[in-house]
Amino acid sequence: MTAHEKKLPAPATTGGMPMNEVIASRHSSREFDPSRNIDDTVLGQLLWMTAGINRPEAQPSAFGAAANRSNPTARNWQEIRTYVFGKDAIWEYRSSTHSLALVKEGDYRNLVAGTKDFSQDFVLEAPYSIVFVADLNELPNDPRTMTMAAVDAGIACENLNLACASLGIATVPRATMDAAAISKILGLTERHIPVMNNPIGYKR
Repeated sequence: MTAHEKKLPAPATTGGMPMNEVIASRHSSREFDPSRNIDDTVLGQLLWMTAGINRPEAQPSAFGAAANRSNPTARNWQEIRTYVFGKDAIWEYRSSTHSLALVKEGDYRNLVAGTKDFSQDFVLEAPYSIVFVADLNELPNDPRTMTMAAVDAGIACENLNLACASLGIATVPRATMDAAAISKILGLTERHIPVMNNPIGYKR
């Protein structure tokens, strides 16, 4: 770990809410209590369930990287990058170390809320927003790649929605955001595509 990276508490891999109850509880919520923060234990559990490593002993697959992620991807591309926009900084979730790497200090949740033309201010009441970015740099440059990357982002997003339901966290999947400004602030290239986002917090 470096000064710009913080280790998250180890995730729980057993127990939790039964899956039938998770599905029954899952719903979208746009109401957040801005006075209640999400601690690192809960945040780490959500991120691990979203895009973490769930099989540490897995060997490299036919496509190179070990097939060891909680979020499956086409041909095991593992191209979905997960960013955490908070009140004080933007972090990138590093599944290999279950940690957060600092990307940019400051509050940029307004970029997740929307653009000058259309914004949803309820996003600003959530302590964090999770932004899913498809990194296409190492992938084939064809329309099918973008289609599958969008599917893969949706899979990670649904993992997060179900994780939130299991832990009593409010969230809603969104496509609205200032993708151009987010790409600029994160230093992304044209082959990095912000696809979806989820504000997360305790319900008001």
